[in-house]
Amino acid sequence: MRGRILALALAALATACTLTPPAQPHMSILPVASPASPSPLVEVRIGHVRAVIPKSWEARTLPTSNLPREGFVASPNLARWERGQAYSQGIEAFWVDVATLRIPSDYYYLAARNASFRQLGGPGACGPARPQILVNHPPDYSGRTLSPGDFVASAAGGCMRGGRLTHWAYVVAAPGFGPIRKVGIPTSGLYVVVAEVTGPESARLLTEIMKSARFDSATIGHIVDAAHEAAV
Repeated sequence: MRGRILALALAALATACTLTPPAQPHMSILPVASPASPSPLVEVRIGHVRAVIPKSWEARTLPTSNLPREGFVASPNLARWERGQAYSQGIEAFWVDVATLRIPSDYYYLAARNASFRQLGGPGACGPARPQILVNHPPDYSGRTLSPGDFVASAAGGCMRGGRLTHWAYVVAAPGFGPIRKVGIPTSGLYVVVAEVTGPESARLLTEIMKSARFDSATIGHIVDAAHEAAV
């Protein structure tokens, strides 16, 4: 995976496992009626994942050759986005299937906790540098106590870059055995949604994109709400 998403544990885990890539689900792109949107939108659907993107963006399925993830990437310039270049716009949304990878859930906790999105917004500070940790229940590797082993973090920011307004946001969640497991996809070990938008209406468009992202019937909001419940 490129550095923008998870340049860490899961890549190492994937190389340590013998994987049979799952069959690629069909990706469909459907028009969306959203008169209040600052940009004409379409909805991308692939397997259990869906989200809206500007109609002018290009979308494609994320590869599963190195990791059993299901999702998509979209951008007006996919090459720039995938290289993590500054000022690039785009979205990635995917989940990782624990039933296929068959590694302990503790490793998904580590992957979520160490996820790096530092290139969002370009070099230097572009909004909050530190994520908001909504849930952090470390696994008890000694086995003496029962921990849900879940982790959820989110962040968002905005700034002016080269005369262009930029807004970005991400959510990364490892359900573990906590309340988050009760929403979304039963076999998911990890959820990731990250997006960046530029332009005068970037804040409003980014909000639409993030709110639309869902895994089965669970939106990002549902996942975050479940994380708040776990933190109480």
